[in-house]
Amino acid sequence: MKMQTVSDRMQTVNVSGAAHEQQEKTQAKGERTADAKRHGAVKTIFAGNLGIGLQNDPIMLKKQQARKQALQIIGDAWDVDRRFDRNVADYKERINELHALRDENDEEIALRDEWKEDLRKEYGVPEDSQEQKDLELLEKAAEANRLSSRGNRKPVTLTEEEKERLAKIQENGLTEYQQRCMKFKGEQGRFEAENDELLTEEQAYNAAVTSTRLARLKNNEMVKAQKKADIVMEAASKEVIGMLTDEAKEFVDEKLEEQTEEAKKKAEEKEEQEEKKDRLEEKAEQLEQRIDASRERNRQQEEERKEAKERAREEEALLTDMMEAGVGGIGATTEARSEIKDMLHKMNLLDEDIKGSIVEAKLEAYS
Repeated sequence: MKMQTVSDRMQTVNVSGAAHEQQEKTQAKGERTADAKRHGAVKTIFAGNLGIGLQNDPIMLKKQQARKQALQIIGDAWDVDRRFDRNVADYKERINELHALRDENDEEIALRDEWKEDLRKEYGVPEDSQEQKDLELLEKAAEANRLSSRGNRKPVTLTEEEKERLAKIQENGLTEYQQRCMKFKGEQGRFEAENDELLTEEQAYNAAVTSTRLARLKNNEMVKAQKKADIVMEAASKEVIGMLTDEAKEFVDEKLEEQTEEAKKKAEEKEEQEEKKDRLEEKAEQLEQRIDASRERNRQQEEERKEAKERAREEEALLTDMMEAGVGGIGATTEARSEIKDMLHKMNLLDEDIKGSIVEAKLEAYS
C-alpha cells in the first residue's frame, strides 16, 4: 500500500479545492444565466397572457423590476452559501473515505493478531511462558520506537528492568516463533502508522468543516441578502401602494358617480311606482264605492220588490173578496167578473215586480 504524508494529502486537497471553486463559479454563472432566461420567458408569457405590454402598466413594471433586483441579491448570496455547502459536503465525503480506510487498516491489524495467535498454538508456546513474555516486550519496544519517531504526546516508555531484559533478548537472539510474530508486528506498525496519518488528515478536514461553518455564520450572506431584498421590496411596495391608492381613488370616484346616477334613477322609478300605486288605490276605492252603491240599490230594490209583492197579495185578496161579495157593484155584471178573473190570472202568471205594477195600475183604473 502506497503511503502519503499529511502535507501531500492537504496539498492535493488545496489544488482540487481551487479547481472545484473555479468550477463552482463557472457553474453558478451558467445557472444564473439559465435562471435569467427562465425569468425572462416567464415574464414574456405573463405579459402576453394579459394582452398588454409592461410599459403600459407602470405598477406591473415596478413590481417586476423590484422582484428582479431582489432575486439578483438573493441569488448572489445563494451562490456563496452553496459554495460553503459544497465545500462542507466535499470535506465530509473525504472524512468518510478516510474513516473507511482506517477501518480497513484496523481489520488488517486484527487479522495479524489472529495469525500470531495461530503461530503461538502451532509452536506450542504457552501464554504464560517466558518466550511469550519476551515477545510481548519486543512488541512493546517496537511500539515505543514507532510512537517516539512521530513525536507522540503519550509515548510508550520502558522501565529500566524492561530495557535490561530487552538487551539480553537481543543478545541471545530471537526464536523462530518470535521472529515470525515480529514480522507481523512490523506490518501492523505500518498499518498503524498509516492510520495515524489518516487520522491526522481526518482531523484536518473536520477542522475545515468547522471553520467553513463558522465562516458561513460570520458572513451570514443569506440573512444580509434577505434584509436587502426586503428593503427593495418594501420600497417598491410603498411606491406601488401610492400608485394603487391613486388608481383606487379614481376608481372610487367613478364608482361613486355611477352609484349616484343609479340611485337617482332608482328614486325616479320608485316615485313613478308610488304614483302608479296611488292611482290604482284611488281607482280601487272608486270601484269599491260603486260596488257599495250598487249593493245599496240592489238592497233597496229588493225591499221595494218585497213591499210590492206584499201589496199585490193584499190587493189580490181584496179584489177576490170584493168579487165574491159583489162589493161596490163589481160583481153585478158578468163582464166585470170576467175582467177581475182575467186580471187575477195575469197577476199569477207575471213576475213579482210585474205583478205589483199591474195590480197598482188596475187599482188606479178602478179607483
